[in-house]
Amino acid sequence: MLQVSAPFHCALMQPAQLSLTSTLEAVTFNDPAFPVAANVDASLLTRRAEVPDCLIRQVTGSVRWVECIQLLIAEGATHFIEVGPGKVLSGLMRQIDRNQETSNVEDSASLEKTLTAL
Repeated sequence: MLQVSAPFHCALMQPAQLSLTSTLEAVTFNDPAFPVAANVDASLLTRRAEVPDCLIRQVTGSVRWVECIQLLIAEGATHFIEVGPGKVLSGLMRQIDRNQETSNVEDSASLEKTLTAL
């Protein structure tokens, strides 16, 4: 289990989930241009109707990270890019499958490095 600084992805986030539900009711979604991996149930979303439901459920639902990564690998993904500070997810990837290419983008220098590597 990951150490976290707040009660993410649990019942304590119910108020945030309700707020997100109200907010997403006003958003018009399109079908994704490419499949989107949903961590809440380790599935690939291809239709717009699936997206808001997964976003809402993810607020209080468990993160099925390992299963999601395994699904992406099974679907042919070969490069994984972690966006944001730190390399926690890249480190987790090494535990899942050391054969996968990972990059981290957290500033302009790391973006240039990643673009060059791709």
